[in-house]
Amino acid sequence: MKSHHLLILFLALSCSACILGKKRQKEKIGSGKLRFTELSYNFGTLRHGDVVAHRFRVVNEGDYPVTIQEVSHQCGCTDAFFTKAPIDPADTGYVEVLFDTKGWQGRQVKQVVVMANDSVKRHELLVWASINRN
Repeated sequence: MKSHHLLILFLALSCSACILGKKRQKEKIGSGKLRFTELSYNFGTLRHGDVVAHRFRVVNEGDYPVTIQEVSHQCGCTDAFFTKAPIDPADTGYVEVLFDTKGWQGRQVKQVVVMANDSVKRHELLVWASINRN
């Protein structure tokens, strides 16, 4: 009978340790915090066919490393490159947005969405330009 009580106590402690470990792991994932030094960039006036790029700088203001998991863009006229390695606390990374003006004219605004394993999870960046067809 005594060994039965010890087995139940052991199982209870094991479950508690497992739950606590998972809770700490979740807290650790959400404890990083990315802050972009700017959220938008104006390329100004461009000529039709120009290809331009801007690098957005990002700082991890949290306590744990953060990884940029994905960067999505709304059309084939934009592309993005980003820091693939985890960004340590107080360290910086980047998201570089390329914009190809071919096929566009007038005022254009393009959005890029950055997904990361930080406390914010979803960050939105904008680039825009006025494109002359001449």
